[in-house]
Parts: sequence; structure tokens; C-alpha cells
Amino acid sequence: MDSENRRQEARDAGRGALFLTGAKAYFMLAGAVIEFALPAVLDAATFGAYAVVASTVSPINNVMVTGTVQAVSRFVAQARDRARAFALAGLRMHLLIGLPVALAFAATAPLSARFFHDPGKAGPLALAALIVAGYSLYAVFVGMANGLRWFHKQAGLDVTMATLRALGIVGLAAAGLGLYGAIGGWVAAVAVILVVAAAVVGLPVGGGYEPARPLARFFAGVAVYLVILNLTMFADQLLLKRLSAEWFLAAGLDAQAAATGADEQVGYYRAVQNLARLTYQAIIAATFVIFPLMSRASFDGDRDSARRYVRATNRYVLLVAGAIATVLAANPDGLLRIPYPDAYADAGALALAVLAPGNVFFSILAVAGAVLNGAGRTRGAIFVAGLALALAIGLNWLVLPHVEPGAEALVACAAATTVAMACGALASGWVLYREVGGVVPPASVLRVAAAAAVAVAAGRWVELSGTVGTLLEAAGTGVVFLLILVISREIGGRDLRALRGLVGRAD
Repeated sequence: MDSENRRQEARDAGRGALFLTGAKAYFMLAGAVIEFALPAVLDAATFGAYAVVASTVSPINNVMVTGTVQAVSRFVAQARDRARAFALAGLRMHLLIGLPVALAFAATAPLSARFFHDPGKAGPLALAALIVAGYSLYAVFVGMANGLRWFHKQAGLDVTMATLRALGIVGLAAAGLGLYGAIGGWVAAVAVILVVAAAVVGLPVGGGYEPARPLARFFAGVAVYLVILNLTMFADQLLLKRLSAEWFLAAGLDAQAAATGADEQVGYYRAVQNLARLTYQAIIAATFVIFPLMSRASFDGDRDSARRYVRATNRYVLLVAGAIATVLAANPDGLLRIPYPDAYADAGALALAVLAPGNVFFSILAVAGAVLNGAGRTRGAIFVAGLALALAIGLNWLVLPHVEPGAEALVACAAATTVAMACGALASGWVLYREVGGVVPPASVLRVAAAAAVAVAAGRWVELSGTVGTLLEAAGTGVVFLLILVISREIGGRDLRALRGLVGRAD
């Protein structure tokens, strides 16, 4: 009976992984639609204004959603017959956390706007507080579905939310409602999905009582690391807004013109980030895989398995993220011109070439965080992410005031961020080696770097124009990258065998 239960759990896990992977892919696609469609219906300054508001609220949203889902799911999974009681406790938790955070976000909107030297941002930021409140409650239902292994419902909610969000943001912006329309569409999407989630998962009534404090304690422990990691993703963009506005003010522009000019800078840089971050998007699944593997290995005291997991995961992250970054760095101008108007490529092409490898380092950093958290070394994860965040803030604040807004400022921002992420990745390697004993093989780093250099040089040497030509050049660059790795024996039959072994251990 126990073996049959284990087989059923394995089948459920497999189906769940399939559902959630598909939903994640759809969510990423819907997010790309928003980021690529908005510049077509908004000017660069208004798109930048949207980016400022979204980048300010997103770190909080991400923490609320991820932390809540993990907290509720953990307790529901341990006592599935008490699922509704724990979900109700999650809702009560956010009467003390989520809603007060949303109110504080709205109340401090004028201070945030002042930080950006842009009083006009106070209203949109205050409106965005409703997104924080809605997401914190919505995540309770998602966590309940996850803990009950209703993966099809969780995936359906994620797909529905992504669709509603894209339709709301792009639709109201295209209707001529500008920044308020885009943020208002996002708020409307959250309100609708909250009602849908309650209907699909069910209201947590009649399930008895569970205290909210244990959930809140677990949420708080997860939130510290998540806040730091998410701020690391958006710090450069937010500082670009503030410091560009200061440059324009010092040049004699009035407050409104300075704010608009800074928004335009952020709009261009947001486009650069969207493409550069494809490296991180491509390896997110690795963080979901490595976390339970490390948790199991640590629980069993199996240090050898933990070391193998770390080495294998970091190596494959390096290969996948390195391939995408190589393609982006080889022809940044052409690739930016496919989804964005020409002005974005004119301003941000060189910045994309600089920032692409920075996101490889960030990917390594994020995987290291998943490894350390999975192994119970949360302090190490916080230290590494905190170091990267501190460097990103410090270097951008040091460099940006001395460069003129435009392509030069975007390159400086990208360079400062890349250096910070590189230092964070190196620190993560040191912490992983000390705590777990496994790091990415140095020989793999050298071979991937050499393959990237050759492939980028080949891509720069072959210049094809137009959308089709750019895509062909990108494909050719990727092929050269892979060929060099095959020739150097970095990629071979062992990779398939290692992947099978990793999957086998996950089962």
C-alpha cells in the first residue's frame, strides 16, 4: 500500500510539474506581451513612468505572493484535512501583514515620489497599493491549492491571472488612459482574479480554527531573503530614475521636464532589462527543482549528493544562461529592434551587450540562494543577496551622477549592475563551497567563457539586416556557441546521463 501511495505521489508530482511549468511559460509569455506591447501604444516617457511604478511595487508583490504561497502550502500539506482552517489563518495573517503593508505603501507614496524627484508619481503609486492588498489575499488561495496538490487549479489561476493582467494593462493603456489606465487595469485584474480564486478553490469557511502566528513566523523568515533578492532585480532601474532626474534638474530643467526626461531614460533601460533578463527567466525552473533536492539531501545528511546537485545545477545554469547571453551580446541592436521601436535600440543596444552577462551572474546568484535555503543555510543566502544589492546600489549611485543621460547613462547603469552581480556570483560560490562543498566546475567556466567569446565575435562579424536576418544571425551564434562546447568536450553524452540521474533522485 505504501509503495502504491508513493507511485501515486510520483504521478501527481509529475502531472503537477507539467501543469505548473506550462502555466509558468504562459505567464512569462503574457508578461512579454505587456512589455513589448506598451511601447507601441505609449511614448517612451509614459512607458518609463509605468516601469517606475511597476518596479517599485513588484518587489513587494513578489514577496507577498511567494512567501504566502510557501507558508500556506507548507501547513496545508502537513494536515490536508485542516486545509480550510489554515487558509483562513492565512487570510487573518494578511489582516496583520498584507493589508497594513498596502496601506503603508499608499501612505508613503508621496515620499516615494519625492525620492524620484517626481511628485506626479504619488497618485499612480498610491493606486498600486491596491495591487499589494489584492495579491496578498489571492496568494492564500493559490497556496491552499498547492498544498492540496490541486495543481491543475493552481495552473489555471496563474494562466487566468496572466491573461487578465495583460488585457487590463495593455487594454486601458491602448484606450488612451495612459499611466493611470495601465495601473488601473492591473488593479482590476487583481480584483477579478481574487473573486475567481475564491470560487475555484473555495472559501475557507467551516474548516475550524488554526492560529495565524505560525504562518506569519514562517512568512517572515522567507520574506527577508525574498525582499533582498527582488530589490536586487530593480535597484538599478529605480536609481536611474532618481539620478537622471537630478542630472536634468542640475542642468536647469524645471521639475516636470526633469521627471519626464528621467522617465524616458527608464523606459529605454526597461527594454534592455526585459531582453537581458531572458537568461534568468530561462533558469527559474532550476530553482524549483534544486530546492526540494537540497532539502532532502540535507535532511538525510547526504553531503555527497548535495555536492553533486550543486555542481550539476550550476553547470547547466551556466550553459543555458550563457547561451542566451551570448546571442544577446552578439547582436543587441538588431534584437532590440524586433520588439521595440528604433529609438529603444539607438539608446540601449550597447547597454544590452553589457547587461546580458550580468544576468548570467544574477542567475547563478539566484540558484545559489535556492540551494542555500533548501539546505537550511538561510543566513548564507541573505548574505550573498545582500552583498549584491549593496554593490548594485553603491556602484550605480557612484557612477550615474557623472554621466550624461542617454546611451552613456544606460551603459554605465548596466556596467555597474553587471559588476555587482559578478561579485555576488563569486561570493555565492565561496559560500556554497564552504557550506555545501560544491561549486560550478572551474573548467566549465573557462570553456563557456571561451565559447561565448568566439560566438560573439562570429556574430559581430556576420551582419544580417531585417527581422529574418537578425533571427538567422541569432540562431547561427547559438550554434557556434554549442559547437565550441561540443568540440571542447564540455557537452557530451554524460550530460544526458547526469540529467537522468538527477531526475531519478528527484523521484
